[in-house]
Amino acid sequence: MTKQHFTDKYLRFTEETNALDYLERAGEFIGQAMTDENAWKWVVLSLHGALYGFAIAACKDSDYQSVVKITKKGHERLITLDEALESCQDANWMGTLHGGLPLNLSESQVDSIRRLKETLRNSFEHYIPGSWSIELHGLPRISMDVLDVIHFLAIETFRYQRLNQAQQEKIKAMLFQSKQLLEESSLHLELLAAERADKAES
Repeated sequence: MTKQHFTDKYLRFTEETNALDYLERAGEFIGQAMTDENAWKWVVLSLHGALYGFAIAACKDSDYQSVVKITKKGHERLITLDEALESCQDANWMGTLHGGLPLNLSESQVDSIRRLKETLRNSFEHYIPGSWSIELHGLPRISMDVLDVIHFLAIETFRYQRLNQAQQEKIKAMLFQSKQLLEESSLHLELLAAERADKAES
């Protein structure tokens, strides 16, 4: 019998292309969420992955060990999302390279990141058996806040990110398209109308 041979085929990622893939998936699921409410779960998970990935890419040094910690057992552990964002907000750290601008988060962005991570992503990733209902009207705003932070980390600040011009343009296009969908979504428009009505009554 003739032995069959094949050429090894590999899937390759860098920290940048991993984050870019998460962002691309987020854009796809945002489009699906306009007609399929279940897609919001995947928007949450992919946005979290994109935010985490771009935060790591933005705050890392030339040596990857700048974003890992050594456990008591001697294992490498990637810094948490909160730790990465803290580094990105550190002007002294980010300013060690020309073009490295510190991240400044608005109150709304801080709240949206907290909700994305603690209330939504963690509950999906570590789902406790039972019934869980999620009010959807706030999700477009959370998503837009996170997309704005991603834009800064991926495009506006620069340290050791390895993104070519085509990738940067792709990121800009995906962010623009995703935000446009979210801004025009019925969920977001209904929330804005309700907020205006509340202000008028107060």
